[in-house]
Amino acid sequence: MFSGLMPAMVTPFDERGEPDLRAAEAVVDRFVEAGVDGISALGSTGEFSHLDGAERRRFAGELAGIVAGRVPLIVGVGATGTREAVALTRHAAEAGADGVLAVSPFYWKVGEEALFRHFAAVAEAADIPVLVYNFPMLTGIDLSPALVARIARECPNARGIKDTVKESSHSAAVIRAAKEVRPDFTVLAGFEDQILPTMLAGGDGSICGLANVAPELFVELVRAAGSGDLHTAARLHRRVLSLTTLAALSDPPIGAIKAAMNVLGVPISPAVRGPALPAPGEAREEIEAALREAGVLAAQGAG
Repeated sequence: MFSGLMPAMVTPFDERGEPDLRAAEAVVDRFVEAGVDGISALGSTGEFSHLDGAERRRFAGELAGIVAGRVPLIVGVGATGTREAVALTRHAAEAGADGVLAVSPFYWKVGEEALFRHFAAVAEAADIPVLVYNFPMLTGIDLSPALVARIARECPNARGIKDTVKESSHSAAVIRAAKEVRPDFTVLAGFEDQILPTMLAGGDGSICGLANVAPELFVELVRAAGSGDLHTAARLHRRVLSLTTLAALSDPPIGAIKAAMNVLGVPISPAVRGPALPAPGEAREEIEAALREAGVLAAQGAG
């Protein structure tokens, strides 16, 4: 289940800053039409940290109804404490999610035994599969290949990892360590520029935020890399690299992602929740330039 291309879905807000279910439906329909292998909601790009617990539960339930089994739905259950992560996992299962994405607990920088127990508790909380989420740039904790291998070996319900790291050598080491003890344990790239290197090292796909902007591009890249069509994969990888310049156009990148979707005609507001800031108005020309360079704006027929 945890393989291929799964967009790290944005959470659309209306102009009042409330979750916009009509816009969410448009985003999901666009993903399905692009041929994605699943949808990952309420993760970092989904602004889970900007929503309260009730909002997260409500949006997860509504989104499960919107997706309606057309593709697998993964719901983020990131939390600072194990009890909350377990409760969110149980709720996601009850709401109809097909799996959960569990980021490392943040704030306290705990050691590997504490981290293992946290992920083990989440994996045991419900029958739906768990995907471990490593994002050291935000959590301050980097999951070692040895720890990931232990999770793969001792937690049958933990099915893979989203490895959002800057160094492809880390993902390659995770692939070697985890797949040695469990060949079906999937390793997915989080950063867009790491998709091709990770898959060449034996990885299984990606969950990434820029797939909100150009889902077809990322579906094509993952499929080309997975089929061994390296000429096509290299060409698509270069287009993806052009698109990554969007990340510098807002603080954090979520604002630029939503603004780029808006430029392409996706019917969502560019609104984000604080402390995130929307992309400034003067960034629109740079956003359009990045979309053109990546071949996305012309492909969409936008002007």
